[in-house]
Amino acid sequence: MFPWTFIEILAVIGNLAYTIGMAWERRSGWLFGIAASALSVALFLHQQLPGQVVLSAYYVAMGVYGWLTWGKGAEQLPIRQRELLFHLVLLGVVGLLTLMVGRGLERFLDSARPYEDAFVTVLSLFATWMMARKVLENWVYWIVADAVGVHLYLTSGLTWYALLFVVYIGLSIAGWWRWTRTWRDQRRTNGVAVTRPSTVDRSQ
Repeated sequence: MFPWTFIEILAVIGNLAYTIGMAWERRSGWLFGIAASALSVALFLHQQLPGQVVLSAYYVAMGVYGWLTWGKGAEQLPIRQRELLFHLVLLGVVGLLTLMVGRGLERFLDSARPYEDAFVTVLSLFATWMMARKVLENWVYWIVADAVGVHLYLTSGLTWYALLFVVYIGLSIAGWWRWTRTWRDQRRTNGVAVTRPSTVDRSQ
């Protein structure tokens, strides 16, 4: 078990560096995310959590996408807020895909916790995409996904990952606060009132 514990700890350290980098809008954070996610692919294969295997592989791809999208400086891509309808539709899609993916994991891949695994996987897929596009609300999605992830990993025997996700919740709150402050500063610079949430950037 020692090699897997060592891999789990390395992945935890890499994921912490990644999340801190994202909260502070550091492009280099994506590199830590890519490395940690590659380790996680092997770890979750060992733990028979196929949904998390797929999610970690997706993180590797999104890490490359995020690295390219953020360019040489995170400031090149402004933070944006999306309208309520966008999130209502997205949550509906998340619910539907969770049922579909959970059923598939249960029936074909012998997942230990199919629907919980599916929910964390699906919600994290969308949260990662929103983070790469610097959508402000990505942090709210992460808080929910991380809270469910704590239980998933505890019941799967991945204590280090469960502790990591507890830390993630705190970092996500910090990320939400920092990005909100930056978003408000951007709107003031552009002469847009920050008290009008219905006025959002729909260019992306």
